[in-house]
Amino acid sequence: MPGLQDLLAAKRKAVEQTYGSRKSAKTSTLEAAQLQQVREQEKLETAKKAAVKQQGETATADKEVTSPRALKRQDSLPAVEVIRRLRLLGEPATLFGETEADRATRLQRAQEDLQLDDEHATGGQQANELLDIVRQRKRGKKENAAPEAPQADQPVEEEDEDPTAAAFKAAAQVLKRQQEEQKMSIDQRITKYLQQWCEEWRQDLERRPAEAKRSGAGHQTTLLFEQTMGFFKPLYRQLKNDSVPPEMKAGLWMIIEAALQRNYLSAYDIYMHLAIGNNPWPIGVTSVGIHERSAREKISHTMNAAHIMNDEATRKYLQAIKRLLTFMQRAHPTEPSRCVDFDAHRDAGRGGAGAGSDKQALLEAANKGEDWKALGLQAAPHYVESDGSIKVPEKWENIVKRSEAYKVQQQQSKTPPRTPPRS
Repeated sequence: MPGLQDLLAAKRKAVEQTYGSRKSAKTSTLEAAQLQQVREQEKLETAKKAAVKQQGETATADKEVTSPRALKRQDSLPAVEVIRRLRLLGEPATLFGETEADRATRLQRAQEDLQLDDEHATGGQQANELLDIVRQRKRGKKENAAPEAPQADQPVEEEDEDPTAAAFKAAAQVLKRQQEEQKMSIDQRITKYLQQWCEEWRQDLERRPAEAKRSGAGHQTTLLFEQTMGFFKPLYRQLKNDSVPPEMKAGLWMIIEAALQRNYLSAYDIYMHLAIGNNPWPIGVTSVGIHERSAREKISHTMNAAHIMNDEATRKYLQAIKRLLTFMQRAHPTEPSRCVDFDAHRDAGRGGAGAGSDKQALLEAANKGEDWKALGLQAAPHYVESDGSIKVPEKWENIVKRSEAYKVQQQQSKTPPRTPPRS
């Protein structure tokens, strides 16, 4: 009994020294006192390690980090201190279904992986800086291990290349692209070029200076681009499902072909046929009755219908096509006679190419020798006969039926479906 009384007296004295003579104490006070004791122990251990290092006993110090005594000390840490250390190391505070013992073990593993001393683990800003350095090194290793490969559609730049070899190389790339396109359907070709040009537009907006991005025109152009990308989604869905009408598909492919040849005036003319059409107003032209007449049937032909009136989704993606053509006219410039509203707007917020100006973009391309003749593109279509007279414009119906996309669509519709063999 005297031994038990001495033990109780010693514990009572230790409590009075720590918390005073009060009979009760707050939980926060108890945790703060425990935390203070833990930190005092850490200071003593840190000083001990420093003395050991000064004496040259580094091996002994390294063993102490992973000793059972150290593991036991980690388990004795309060939950608040364990969480604080985990956050300093960039680890989650608590995982799902994790106990306090599991959390302490995870803290010990994190400290061993990063190979940080206790003074760094509790060093606040210094520990954060070390962690940032570790992350930057890991990121640098990944970038060095996997260098960026050149894209398939972009040739690798070579120094002092022979002009003849460069011409043959460019011709080979064009031939390769044509062979790849022949294996693709019209829907896949349209989707490919639209997505490629939209990506070029996005990169052009990223190349703008910071001041141009923050300007009113820059902010408006960014919103316009995001809206245009949303307008294209129904068209991508219809192209994937092969549900685009034949005349609409033919018109879209003719627009893309004209844009590839940098004949933006011709592309705009096809866009006008698709959007507005040449359908005369039927009211009052022919007698409207209970019987259909041949004249009225010709007027209401599907080829003459204005597709922009079909539904809201069609109107939106046709408007997106027009916006994309406006960007292409500046990103891939050509002569003003082949453009629409050439250099109508000049603002750096429109994009990086030519500082938002069609004329400036054309001058930069001319300095590089990139005109439509040097690139081997076709001449723009004209409407003048050899004797100087004006050609009669061809009907839109005949233009569509003569197009490649419409012929392919008709051939696919005439091909009978394959029936499985009878068993």
